[in-house]
Amino acid sequence: MKIQSSPTNRQFRGMARGFSLFEMVIVMGIIAILVGGVVYSSKGLLGSAAIQTTRNNMQSVDQHLETYKMLGRRGYPTETQGLDALVNKPTSSPIPKDWNRTLPEIPQDGWNNPFRYKMPGSRDPNAPEIISAGPDGKFDTDDDLSSQD
Repeated sequence: MKIQSSPTNRQFRGMARGFSLFEMVIVMGIIAILVGGVVYSSKGLLGSAAIQTTRNNMQSVDQHLETYKMLGRRGYPTETQGLDALVNKPTSSPIPKDWNRTLPEIPQDGWNNPFRYKMPGSRDPNAPEIISAGPDGKFDTDDDLSSQD
């Protein structure tokens, strides 16, 4: 059965060709707005993820410092020995008797910056303090994170 061409059928064929350029631009604009909103709202999640990573790495380093203290029987590493004492045997005094490597490498904060080590800590002088420079990467600013906070 063959469909006969009529003026009404010809009108529908012209309309069924697809979207116009204007309609495509409108759809692309809506998609761009939605993607922009998702990216903007996810920035806060990335910042809080970096803070949580930093806190987790601080806790890990703190636990390894406790292990160092128990194994070495001479307390925590000095400030000059630093966190490197967890990876490499210290060469300066006090050298722990039963030193063992407790970390394969020193972890960094959530922004891939190294931690600062202080012994004695600023709030608790009997414990070490691990400090992150925070999002700006500069120490001694308001956004620094400390293991003693």
